[in-house]
Amino acid sequence: MPDKAAAYMELATFAISIAEGPASSLRQWWADERAHREDYGLSQEQIDTLVEACRLKVESWGSEERPRSEPKPRSTNQRARQGSLI
Repeated sequence: MPDKAAAYMELATFAISIAEGPASSLRQWWADERAHREDYGLSQEQIDTLVEACRLKVESWGSEERPRSEPKPRSTNQRARQGSLI
């Protein structure tokens, strides 16, 4: 059976790989996982590996071309506008 730190590394690496933006959500996940990293006894080298994986993931979001949704045109219902003036 793999040790706890190795199992955590495998799971965390997978979680980072499937993470979706924004970067702030990945940063929040990293902060929330601090206690788990300590509980599982990760070495500094393992932590550095995860930090690098996070950094690369965030960089990939910046280089991806994301389609931007067009804002929906506002419906201008003349009758509704007139009614609100009364």
